[in-house]
This record gives sequence, C-alpha cells and structure tokens, in this order.
Amino acid sequence: VADAAGNAGVGNASSAQYSVHTAGPTASITVADDALTTGETTTVSFTFNEPVTGLDASDVVLSDANGTLGPITPNAARTVWTATFTPTAHVSDATNTIGLNLAGVRNDAGNAGTGNARSANYSVDT
Repeated sequence: VADAAGNAGVGNASSAQYSVHTAGPTASITVADDALTTGETTTVSFTFNEPVTGLDASDVVLSDANGTLGPITPNAARTVWTATFTPTAHVSDATNTIGLNLAGVRNDAGNAGTGNARSANYSVDT
C-alpha cells in the first residue's frame, strides 16, 4: 500500500483479537409439577444457555405430552421462556414428556439450535 506521495508502506497491520460465535443455542425443559391430576395446570420452562429469538408453538413437540400448552413468553433476558401446560381430561398415563425442536430457535449471532431437548418424565391422572 502506498501513501498519497507514492511512498510504499512498511511493516504489517493487524486487527484487535476477536472471536466468531458459530454454535447454536441449547436448552433444557422443566415441568414444575411432575404429577398432574384433574383440574391442575403447571408451568413449563424452556431454559436456554444464551438469549434466543424465534421460539413459538411450532417448535414444541407435544406428541408424548397428553395435554396442551398456552402461549410461550420470554423473560427480559430471553433465556427462560414459560408457558402453562394443561393436561388432557380423562387420561391416566405415567410416561409423558414435552419436547423442543431447536432448529426454529436462533441466538443473537443468528445461529440456529440443532437437535432436540426433552423434559423429564411426568405423570397425568385426570
């Protein structure tokens, strides 16, 4: 590189050190009450290792849940998202879980999660 007078530059220039964030978010799922009975609801928490965007009902897997999930709302930091779970009436099942497909969730660097998260087992006796 030359200056305006045509003099060639001397030495090297380098930027300050920086890092590149390429990993997607991870999550855990907690069901507050692990033994649901008639008339009960419980809070489900989706806890992420970093702030996320894009979590919605289409990311939640309820095929083994025996119930429905209300709207999912984030905390101010967007690291814990919660919803109310209502068990299905007239069901008795000791093996239930709630899942999460992480592909629909992104961190602030724009990286999507990969894989799935699953809650611990809970029972439904309605």
